[in-house]
Amino acid sequence: MFILQFAMFNWFANTITHRIFISPGDTLAVKQFKNPSRRCGTPLTTTEFWMDANLLTDQVAEPTRVRQARPTSASPVRVRWDYVIVFGVTHVFALLIFLPYFFSWTGVACFAISVFVFGLLGIPIAFHRMLAHKSFKSPKWFERTLVTLAMCTAQETPARWVAWHRKHHNHSDEREDPHSPRVSFFWSHLDWLFHENISPLATFSLYQKYSKDILADPYYLWIERLPQAAGIIFFVHAMLYALIAGIGSVIAFGFTPEAVQMTASIFVWGVIARTVYVWHITWAVNSVTHLFGYRTYDTSDDSRNCWPVAILTLGEGWHNNHHADPAAATVQHRWWEFDPNYYIIKVFSWFGLAYDIIELRHVRKARASR
Repeated sequence: MFILQFAMFNWFANTITHRIFISPGDTLAVKQFKNPSRRCGTPLTTTEFWMDANLLTDQVAEPTRVRQARPTSASPVRVRWDYVIVFGVTHVFALLIFLPYFFSWTGVACFAISVFVFGLLGIPIAFHRMLAHKSFKSPKWFERTLVTLAMCTAQETPARWVAWHRKHHNHSDEREDPHSPRVSFFWSHLDWLFHENISPLATFSLYQKYSKDILADPYYLWIERLPQAAGIIFFVHAMLYALIAGIGSVIAFGFTPEAVQMTASIFVWGVIARTVYVWHITWAVNSVTHLFGYRTYDTSDDSRNCWPVAILTLGEGWHNNHHADPAAATVQHRWWEFDPNYYIIKVFSWFGLAYDIIELRHVRKARASR
């Protein structure tokens, strides 16, 4: 029954979503892709953008949205049932937050704190801006701490995450993009994870091209060589979380049913629900911000600035800005496109925990011309 339901949902996502997201006037037969040499289109350069207020406009031409086949890295089609089962079971257990027994304001507070510590410090700042784009550097001990926090979100190893993301930038919304919504919304949001070619040859080729520098670090290489490292780290962190929650609950309530209930509430909210939430806000950057929002820069992909995603991810939703200047540590190109992740990095720099922070392109050009 589960397989039948999954197949029906996958069919729905791959057919109905195209009727929703692609207007009848758009052609679905176009096979050509945009000029691959235009990785980050620059008709509106960052310098011009900041110097000329007339360029602060949302009237950038909409890219032609075409349906395309899955990337060749997903061929031959082979479902990763280990991922399907893990994601499915985790989502089912996350529904426990809707049962009164598992609700507590302490659990909600642990959810919010854990989203920030593991999800936002880990994924946008550590995996994305620090490792994938090298937008800033940190002392090695602090870098590895942030990366370990990121792995507590169950989003794969550093080398694999970085390789996926760099490949996305190199082939954004082209055939080889790992998660373009031009295949389907569901594909870009989640389904692509279920069809990756994980053969040793494919993995070696991916790492050799996109994350060789990451594997030069002995810690990340050790993680990659350790079987199921991501799962082990997540499991250990979950058990430690439960242990700390249990000790705190016993201190507060003694050995009572209330202590058991509080421990369960903290675990469900702080680990399970938080993990699912961080998954979806991360995936939304891959899917939603390539479909909905406004475009300030005429990049060669479908990237958009989407304020709801920016709020949920503390800045990652300003995705068109990011694709226009991916090296920069900030995606704040207008005063109101607030990027809290960048200011967190700046706070780190006050204590020597971040340095060599890459500023926006117009700042870099101004410094280079001095």
